[in-house]
This record gives sequence, structure tokens and C-alpha cells, in this order.
Amino acid sequence: MEQVLQIANGPVLWLFATLVIGVVVVQSLLYLRMTLDFSDRYAILTPEERRIVYKTAAINSVGPAIAIFFVAVSLMAMVGGPVTLMRVGVIGSAVFEFLAADQGAKALGAKLGADSYTLQALAASVWVMTLGGMGWLLSAFLLTKGLDRAQNKMSVSNPGLIRAVGTATPVAIFGLLGVNAVIDKTWLSNFKFELDDMAAVVVAALCMVILHMMGKHRAWLREWSVGFALIAGLVAGSVASHLLA
Repeated sequence: MEQVLQIANGPVLWLFATLVIGVVVVQSLLYLRMTLDFSDRYAILTPEERRIVYKTAAINSVGPAIAIFFVAVSLMAMVGGPVTLMRVGVIGSAVFEFLAADQGAKALGAKLGADSYTLQALAASVWVMTLGGMGWLLSAFLLTKGLDRAQNKMSVSNPGLIRAVGTATPVAIFGLLGVNAVIDKTWLSNFKFELDDMAAVVVAALCMVILHMMGKHRAWLREWSVGFALIAGLVAGSVASHLLA
């Protein structure tokens, strides 16, 4: 395992990781410049509104970053820093990358962090992580223009449906993620409720609702709602885990 981590943290992989993340940073800056130019050209946002957008985006990024950080630290101990940086920096889902790395190792009969985790197992993990994430990138590349045209047509013919889909989609996504976190299952059998995960999901959801309601009178609470909800969920899950142990 030590030999695997030496190669996984070697200068060659750090070079590739730096190049990949550099591309992501350049793309982000280009998108930012395009949006600012567009806003200035059509006077969409005032300087004050732009300042609020910056502050809200920065605050709301804290909560997800904390959750990703804890998983990424564990992943770094398994597959090294460069691979973790490349995958999490591009896709942004540390949990998915952890599961993908584990599946790649299991395909060769190895286990993450164990002596059976050889260089071949590391290569298999990286392949599964990369191929697993390509679906999101390809779908965004191939379907974005088509979805944009469909949205423009629907906004003319049925604008109410656009609002309904926009509201239902995040509810369905986060609802599915919450259910998957709460229920431990093996395919379609052996369902088991994880009470500590359920406590984390319920407390985080209640925190979001309460902060949203309180935000009607104190706007700053809405800006911090995601971060506060994630922290509350982490604390609730940890406390429930210790109480149920």
C-alpha cells in the first residue's frame, strides 16, 4: 500500500492534476467574464445586486465544501492527492468518487486501504472513476443546446410547466439523495433504515425550512441557510450515531 501511495502522490500525477484543474479554473474565469460582460451590456444587475450575488454564492459554497472536504480527505488516503484533486475538482462529488474507487478495487478482488490494493487496483479505480464521470460531461455537452431550445419553446407555449419542472426537479433530486442516504439496501432486498443518517437528513431539512421562514424578516439567514443546515445535519447524525452505538 505504501508503494501505491508513493506513485499515486508522485510528481507525474501532480503535473496532470495541475493541468486538469488549471483548465477548470480558466473555464470558470472565462464564464465569469462572459456573464459580467453580458450583465453590463444589458444592465441586468446593479453593483449592489452583484455584490449580494457574490456574497450569497460564497456563503452557500461553504456548506457543500465542508461535506466534500471530509470525504475527500478519506479518499486522498486511498488513491492519493492528485487523483482526488482531479476527480473532485472536475465532477465535485466526493461520495461518488469514493464509491467508484471502491468498485474499481473490488473488480480486481482488492479493498481500498488494504494490502491487497495494488497498482493494478489503483489503475482500475481511476478508470472506473473517470468512465463513471464521463456520462455527466457527455450529457451536458450533447444535450445542453437541445434542452435550451425545448425550454424556449415551452416558455412560450406553457410557461407554467417550466416553473413546475424547475420546482419539482430539485425536490426530486434531493429527495432521492436523502432516501438513498437513509435506506441501506442491497439491490431490491434487505432494506435497512440507518437511524443516524435519517436524523441527519431530517434535522438538515427542518433547519432549511425554519431558516427560510425566518429569512422573511432577516434576509441574511437565507444566505447562510445551506451552510447552517449542513452543519446541523452533520452534528445531528454524529450525535445519533453515538447514542445508538
